Amino acid sequence: MSGAQPHAGQEAGEPRVRVTQTSCARSGGDWRIAWRITNLTSSELQLLDARFPHGKFLSGLMELGPVRVAPSGSTRLEAVIACNGGDGDVVENAFLITTAEWQGAAWRVLARMTVRFAGDGAPTVETELVTVQRVGFSGPGRVGGLEGKA
Repeated sequence: MSGAQPHAGQEAGEPRVRVTQTSCARSGGDWRIAWRITNLTSSELQLLDARFPHGKFLSGLMELGPVRVAPSGSTRLEAVIACNGGDGDVVENAFLITTAEWQGAAWRVLARMTVRFAGDGAPTVETELVTVQRVGFSGPGRVGGLEGKA
C-alpha cells in the first residue's frame, strides 16, 4: 500500500495531495477500503465529494460534507467498493476522483491506481499518480486530459 507523490510538473499554485490505502475488509460481496488523504500544502483543503468510476473498481458518488483537511494534515476516506478478483489479478487505471476546494477555487483531484488481488480476493491498491485540474479549466464542451506518469 503506497501513496504516490504529486508529479514533478505540478505548480506551486495547485493543491498537492497524497493518497495511501490504509485498510481493507470484506463488506458483504464488496470491500470496505480506507485511504489516508494527505494535504501537502500550507493551505486548508476541503474535500467535497469522491467516487471510484472504474467498472472493475466501482463506487457511486459520495457527498463528503465538506471534509476539512488542515495544512500538512490528513483525513481518512472510507468507501465500499464493488470489485472482485482472483489471486494475481490486476486492475489498471482505476481512479479516485474527488472534488475539492483549495484557496477559494474548485479543483478535481485524480488519483490513478493499480489494484492487485490476493488469494482471498482482497484488493491492495497502489496509487501510481495524483494529478489536479481546476474545475471548468477546459471550457464548455471540451474534455481536459491527464498527464502521464512522471
